[in-house]
Amino acid sequence: MFSLKATELKRSWVGIGLGGIIALIYVALLQLYWMPAWWRALLFLCIGFVGVGLLLRSIRQPKRKIGIDEQGAFLLAREHYIRLVFIRVNAVQLIAKEATSTSFYDRFWPTHYVVYRDSLNEHSYRTLRSFAAQQMLLGRSEEARKRTIRRAD
Repeated sequence: MFSLKATELKRSWVGIGLGGIIALIYVALLQLYWMPAWWRALLFLCIGFVGVGLLLRSIRQPKRKIGIDEQGAFLLAREHYIRLVFIRVNAVQLIAKEATSTSFYDRFWPTHYVVYRDSLNEHSYRTLRSFAAQQMLLGRSEEARKRTIRRAD
């Protein structure tokens, strides 16, 4: 049985780096389109304000914690638990979505959570990665069993 105390997620340099690279690519592509200089200045000013706002929001946002208990993996965010189902596992990142979706919108556009390997210490990440891999394999075997039962009927 897996057990992992709720471990605080740190800021991920991998996520920050990927976001920065994507922003630079967009700015470089924007240079290919003609627009008046004051439009471009106004656009960059608005992007700067949005970027500073998002940075301040991420700094003020309470730290999230992730863990494993007897019911599975969970994310503790803003004093409520979110049950997670892992959908992708590799050495760099774990991608999970909410186990139960309550709204109509979540069925078509589910909320995904990405845990990068530098967000946790090495032992916690390995434990979580092992749990996620086993959860994914168990889910696949249950899906295959359901398919064979349907074919037999």
